[in-house]
Amino acid sequence: MDNNNHRESREEYRKNLEKKIYQNARQDEESSQPQRLRHHHFNRPNNSAPQPAPEPPEKHHYHTPKWMRWLIWLLIILVAAGGFYEYHKVHKMATGVFSSGDGKISKKLQQGKPVSVLAMGTDVGALNRGNKGGNTDSIELFTINPKTQRITMTSIPRDTLVRVNTDDGADYVKINAAYSIGGPKQTVKQVSELLDVPIDYYAVINMGVLKKVVNSLGGVEVNNPFAFTYEGHHFKKGKQHLTGNEALKYARMRYQDPNNDYGRQRRQQQILSSVITKFKKSGSISSANKIMDAVGDGVKTNIPIDDIATLYGNYHSAMNNVTTYHFQGQDAMIDGASFQIASPKEINRVSKLVRKALGLKPVKVVNHETKMYKSQPNYDGYNNTDFILPGGASYNDPGSGNGSDYVTSSSRSSRSSEEPSERSTTYRRSPSLSY
Repeated sequence: MDNNNHRESREEYRKNLEKKIYQNARQDEESSQPQRLRHHHFNRPNNSAPQPAPEPPEKHHYHTPKWMRWLIWLLIILVAAGGFYEYHKVHKMATGVFSSGDGKISKKLQQGKPVSVLAMGTDVGALNRGNKGGNTDSIELFTINPKTQRITMTSIPRDTLVRVNTDDGADYVKINAAYSIGGPKQTVKQVSELLDVPIDYYAVINMGVLKKVVNSLGGVEVNNPFAFTYEGHHFKKGKQHLTGNEALKYARMRYQDPNNDYGRQRRQQQILSSVITKFKKSGSISSANKIMDAVGDGVKTNIPIDDIATLYGNYHSAMNNVTTYHFQGQDAMIDGASFQIASPKEINRVSKLVRKALGLKPVKVVNHETKMYKSQPNYDGYNNTDFILPGGASYNDPGSGNGSDYVTSSSRSSRSSEEPSERSTTYRRSPSLSY
């Protein structure tokens, strides 16, 4: 279909398509008529010519009545025109979500190779605080492998300690603050370095759109591990159907969960898995259009818009299986603030799982976080949760310390009693990184 058709209205497209089909049908009928006449009127015996061998009796087939054929054609026209309209509506709305493309389709997507997407959830929309600033409320690393027909989701605890390199020097913060420091690119960089895995794309999701997406699919099904009441709604134990508003509450509850943030991450994974399953069952251009309507300006991704069709065409089979993984940190206290520490053993375990899902060989991960952990004199994450930052650094203080990855005798395990026990959670953005 040429570019001129893209500017046709739905009605114009339908009429042109109907006219073309009608002309083709007339041409087929006229071209077959002379042949039938020759067979019935001019194939008579000629006494002066040798008689041909008798033809086998003609088989009589049932012929579809003309009115039924035209009804079928009409249905085809309506479906084709409707699909054309819905596709372009999706494409138009997608321009506000996907990044602008250069007209080229990724070779990796064309070849159907496994890809990874880092999804960052922000809670600003759900709490009506506007649509700017803030840290990431949840971090999920997706892998999509069309060969194994599997999607994996790996939750990264938002309180995980990481070292972020800024223009002011090394900073030691929770991984959810990377978004506030350098946007989604900084968060991608930190997760990629933490696990030593490649990340192809990212998506920033305002948690407020979760309610709209769930409603667009007619709700989701979850299996609640325990009963609880949150924001006026009681969630019973066991399997249940949730509306969009209920799903948002189900995903946000944290402090009543015996597993704290880990329990909330599992509930968020339940909802995402159910959304994928529901879309797979009703997956069509129309369903995608409803989701795009719900998403609006609540999702931003660096996936080029030129790759949408290829991504869906080559990768939608992966929705057949969804596997969830969980990154398990260890409790820690740093300058009076609570953290989760990624042990080298856990980093390598999760790295191996993610790399396998991407069809990559495992590697031994050595980074800032593994070096910090191994140089701790007393920390074990259970009996002793005091974690000492290397080189005399203090948390959320860019440039403090000597930039080393190792704990020295001059390193401090805690702040003096005159200083506050909790630092401000406002992080300085690095000007060298953009959204």
